[in-house]
Parts: sequence; structure tokens; C-alpha cells
Amino acid sequence: MTAIVDFECLTDKDEFPICETGFFIWDIVTNLLYGDGAVAEMFGLDTSDAASGLPLEAYISRIHPEDQPAAARIIHDTILTQEPEHQSYRTRCANGAFHQVMAFGRCFRDKNGIPSLYGGIVLPLPEEAPVATPLLDHCLAAYDIALREGNVAVADHILEALMDLDWKNTGCNRPN
Repeated sequence: MTAIVDFECLTDKDEFPICETGFFIWDIVTNLLYGDGAVAEMFGLDTSDAASGLPLEAYISRIHPEDQPAAARIIHDTILTQEPEHQSYRTRCANGAFHQVMAFGRCFRDKNGIPSLYGGIVLPLPEEAPVATPLLDHCLAAYDIALREGNVAVADHILEALMDLDWKNTGCNRPN
């Protein structure tokens, strides 16, 4: 049996007063990203504006300038491949400070194969959380593939390797 790890609140209450996972959906066709209150807070945006939909660029502009190119590339690649993505980057809160978050997302296509919706979650990370390494990223991807293909034995072996990498101390909350 494969171990399943639950998401849990990772932040100090002073970092994000509402310590919860945020949910978003981006309508690619209209370029409006709808986010709940937690997403709005993590990106330093007005809650009602986020709930009513803002252009993706409003969110990208709230990502640390050093993290923007990689974040945009991963989003672009996810749209092209339809593979789930996970990444961490720093977002600017309303007070101007940057805080580390982890985002998980996936692109969905309409019946004609056109990318239409991109949904996902964002959760705050503790400031002391180190950023995941390329080795960890590849192991997590392999774990996802093994589970998607129904190969539980391989997933279990990868999980053992992840434990050896001490993945829980990287700020990553997977596998899930």
C-alpha cells in the first residue's frame, strides 16, 4: 500500500493570517483567473477582484521578478503537455513582503482539443523551507507517472527514495 501524505498548514499565523490552501481556476480563453480569498491574500490582491476574475498578468506581476521566468515557463509547458505541474516561488503580499508558496496546477482542453481551463491550488510555505532540488522534482514526477500508470510497486520504491532524500524537509508536501 502506498503512503499518502496529507497537506497541512505549514505557515506561522503571522505570515498569512488565514492559513489555508487557496484554489484558483484560469479561463484561458478570456484570460481571467478566479481565485478564492486565500489565493488573493497570498498574492496581495483584493479578495473581491480575485473572486471576480483578474488577468493572469495581475498574478504573474505579484511573483518575485527572479521567479517570474521559471513560473511562466512551467505554466506554458503545462498548457502544451497537459501534465500536472508543481512549483514554488515567492509572491508579494499586500504589505510588500515576499513569501514562499507552492503551486500545483493542470490545464484542461475542450472537446476540440483547445486549452480552455487551468485549475489548481496554492499553499503558503514557511519562510525557512528550502526550495526543492532538481533531483527531488524528477523523483516526484516519476512517482506521479508510476501512480498514473497504476504501478504501485514502483511508486512504493520511489516513495522510499523520497524518504531517503528527506523530501518532507524541502517544503514539498507530496506525494499525495
